Amino acid sequence: MAATQRIERIILIGPTGAGKTTVAPLVAALLGWRWLDIDAEVAREAGMDIPAIFAAEGEQGFRRREREALAEAMAHPHVIVATGAGIGEHEAARALIWPPDRANWVVALNVAPAIVWQRLTAEAQARQQTPGEARPMLAGDDPLGRLTTLYARRQAWYTLADETIVADDFTPDTLARRIVAGVVTRGLLPGTSKGGKPLVSMTRRVLLASADTPEAAQAPSSLSYEAVVAWGALATLGERLTALGLPERLHVVADANVAALYEPGVMAELMDAGFKPLIHRFAAGETSKSREQLNAIHDWLVERHAERGEALVALGGGVTGDLAGFAAATYLRGLPLIHIPTSLLAQVDASIGGKVAIDHPQGKNLIGAFYQPRLVVADPATLLTLPSRYYIEGWAEVIKHGVALNATYFESLERDAEALLARQPAPMTEAIARSVALKVAVVEGDEREREGGRRALLNYGHTLGHAIETITGYGQWLHGEAVSVGMVFASRLGRHIGVTPAEVCDRQEALLKRFGLPMRIDGLSAHELVRVMLLDKKARGGRLRWILPTALGQATLFSDVSEADVRATLAELGAVE
Repeated sequence: MAATQRIERIILIGPTGAGKTTVAPLVAALLGWRWLDIDAEVAREAGMDIPAIFAAEGEQGFRRREREALAEAMAHPHVIVATGAGIGEHEAARALIWPPDRANWVVALNVAPAIVWQRLTAEAQARQQTPGEARPMLAGDDPLGRLTTLYARRQAWYTLADETIVADDFTPDTLARRIVAGVVTRGLLPGTSKGGKPLVSMTRRVLLASADTPEAAQAPSSLSYEAVVAWGALATLGERLTALGLPERLHVVADANVAALYEPGVMAELMDAGFKPLIHRFAAGETSKSREQLNAIHDWLVERHAERGEALVALGGGVTGDLAGFAAATYLRGLPLIHIPTSLLAQVDASIGGKVAIDHPQGKNLIGAFYQPRLVVADPATLLTLPSRYYIEGWAEVIKHGVALNATYFESLERDAEALLARQPAPMTEAIARSVALKVAVVEGDEREREGGRRALLNYGHTLGHAIETITGYGQWLHGEAVSVGMVFASRLGRHIGVTPAEVCDRQEALLKRFGLPMRIDGLSAHELVRVMLLDKKARGGRLRWILPTALGQATLFSDVSEADVRATLAELGAVE
């Protein structure tokens, strides 16, 4: 895939009151970069505020100081720069904002003058000032007219921005994430950690056991698929889909939260590659894994006259992958499925292995199928826009792979926990790539979770985890949070019956605690949990079977576990009868 120019700075331009100063530190926090406000730097250097500079030196003096502050800001890499509304009116300033090396990414925040005026009026009233006192360029009669005139005059260079975002209705937090999503989609972020450690990228061809079936012989494309983990991989999506030889129409499915961030960039990437994508959005959250939402996607595909061979692209987290994947599996007896996972949980677990499903009121993932994708593209940079709680929950599935499958991997998570929590690119990418490789190795040997097969080990922590989600109402507990408690329960149950060493319990719980994951179920009903767990897919003959760790990196399926031991362990974690 072609190399992408990396950026060193994000420059925010746009009219006064667009929110540049408010948003800049939020963008910086998401990226772990510095931020600077040009007006604040000018005031600091001059030793007086902006109105005083205008009074003493006029607009010409202010603009000179503004260009000097901008030149100083451009000397620093990895910085977010909030500029003044009129900074680009001088050619020398424009040359700094748009240098020949293109190491800057310029984002224009576009807000209509009438909305800006409402914001500035409210701001001035809070300070017991007039808008003209706070903003010298608006001094005099008819400030709204003045604002409109300035906006029109500056549009000529506002339109030079690399990306323009209509920011009227975005909250500052969502706007910051939208800005980061824009550079992530284009693969523009630097590809090393703060310490300069190179990133790991992985492209693994998943070879399927179903390749041996007569049906597979009639459809060679279903014999395998590529699972890609690479920083900046989202920018290669169009090329990768083109290489698959797919028809030009694409059917993209995303929840509303992900669409707000990634829809513009992903749709542009696909159209630039010659595809004709349209998108279906649904309400975010586990409750959307329902018959109603499945029907809505089917209806949308029918309305579009979707044809067999046209791909369905699941853009988002685990809920999107499960829901859209099941729609792909069932519409016209199967559309090509492309997974673009944007959450940690989806990247390391839900998008790999071909399980797709919706929930039933009596149990999670009870209605589903095995349906393999044609391609998985996991870009760890998308995790920079993930809210903290949703990022943290994903580490439960990662830790699961270490405890149940590979002790060396678990030890690497212990070593790198703080860097992973800080979302440092290199450790994060490496951890995801290794987690995906572990799951791929299991899936290749046991594609459809045969009786007694190794794939059942991937359900470590899930028997109780799914029950927690079911009895509390889907969405109150995130999936990874419930799995975390499920792993604590399974290891302690193993310790009760003498198969799990105490050290495994202790190290697992210590690591879960470092990641801020829950480990108790205080107040939940043991009776209800046991009732729902009996619906688990691993249950046989009305008896539960448990995946319990026997050593760090090893787990085994046990069926001879008494209900008394189960209830005693539930009580130990705070469940009540």
